[in-house]
Amino acid sequence: MTLGELIREEEILDRFNYDEKLEITGITDDSRKVEPGFIFFARRGTKESGERYIPEALNKGAVCIIRESPPDSSVNCTQIQVKNIKEVMGKIALKFYGNPERDLVLIGITGTNGKSSTSFFLKELLENLGFKSAYFGTLFYEVGDKRYSSKETTPSIIELAPLLKEAKERAIKYVVMEVSSHALDQDRVFPLMYDLAGFTNLSRDHLDYHRDMESYYQAKKKLFTNYLKLDGKAVISLESVYGQRLYQELLNERFLEPERMIRVNEGIKAEILGRSPGLKLRIRGLKGEYEVETGLFGDYQALNVATLFGLALGLGFDEGEIISALKKLKNPPGRLELCGIYNGAFIFVDYAHTPQALESALKSLLPLKKGRLIALFGCGGNRDPGKRPLMGKVASSISDLVVLTSDNPRFEDPEKIIEDIKLGLNGSKPFYIIPDRREAIAFAIEELKPGDVLLIAGKGHEDYQEIMGKRYPFSDREEVKKILRRLSENAC
Repeated sequence: MTLGELIREEEILDRFNYDEKLEITGITDDSRKVEPGFIFFARRGTKESGERYIPEALNKGAVCIIRESPPDSSVNCTQIQVKNIKEVMGKIALKFYGNPERDLVLIGITGTNGKSSTSFFLKELLENLGFKSAYFGTLFYEVGDKRYSSKETTPSIIELAPLLKEAKERAIKYVVMEVSSHALDQDRVFPLMYDLAGFTNLSRDHLDYHRDMESYYQAKKKLFTNYLKLDGKAVISLESVYGQRLYQELLNERFLEPERMIRVNEGIKAEILGRSPGLKLRIRGLKGEYEVETGLFGDYQALNVATLFGLALGLGFDEGEIISALKKLKNPPGRLELCGIYNGAFIFVDYAHTPQALESALKSLLPLKKGRLIALFGCGGNRDPGKRPLMGKVASSISDLVVLTSDNPRFEDPEKIIEDIKLGLNGSKPFYIIPDRREAIAFAIEELKPGDVLLIAGKGHEDYQEIMGKRYPFSDREEVKKILRRLSENAC
């Protein structure tokens, strides 16, 4: 494809050595990925400018630099100055890959807690209904039967465009995406427009980035005001005050009419009837009530199922067929996942890393415990420190024993993070401090007595520990299996 076919004249502020017939073989905003014939987008990042990497891009064969600053005549290649590099980059990325989004139904789901589970459930439900689907989120990226590791919850448009092309080529109709607040704030998915947008809830998280809850909320709101098609629909859970606020503001500001919004936990509800051990639910739809037995574990999943039901209705499916498809659902990897049983005690792994998520996970396990409920967790380094004592407070108020350890300390001292968590402990429950996560998990498992329940929280599906800028292989699920094997061998 030629440069002239990729960029419109009106998007260009200035140019140097411009050749509209220049053949373009690829595009990237990462100088490490440049190959001969590529466009390099020298965009500003959150920490530094891509312009410092122009020499590296040229050395690797870039033939065109797109930038927001004026062209540098000392740089001997085609240069194009644009006003908004993110907008131009998004348009070129989709055009380069044949605008695959035009043939796909795009569903974006946002929220603090529940968006990963709800997105995963929707992908599974669509496939249970006989439709091929793609999923991009925290757990992984999946296109049909091909699965890729996810580096970010929401990939940038440059990473996303070839995956959307792959989905189109595989005759996939539905694409389910988790859309994070970071991605929305940075306009990482521009210029995609979603056919359906879902909101789960909003609670404290990512305040190291967003500064305050209002900024966090406004970033989430952009999915509905900036990235929803004119005829698109919204599914909004009124579980949190922010969900109620979002619904009212979208009405009052005339972004959406009432008939284009489906309300969850008011119009649609899911009530827990029993746990056997999967949740037995009574679901109230828009046309009737239904009872369904699922393979899901964790009381908080009832809220996610209600949102899921609303999303499926928003896609036009019949309530009866949705109920049938719900029966086959199972918990996503690392979401209140039962990873083992030792000495008559259950061991669960969960991704909970916010105060609300930890509270929901612990409360979901209370009906199982006949002995003690043990919470093992830490907090990420270089992230919102204000939530650390809040998580300590939650753990010590609900569980019977707390084990504090490391969880992706990044560039912070793990023991300092643990001291911050300790400030929230109420002193009424025993606790242990074991900074080494591997040792902490082994200790907690060896402490188990019949009837106990252990929750290992924070990492869930993750398979690494991030320490001083480096990721080391580490999986809570694998550690549990290794420890149980060792204990079994020692018992023989």
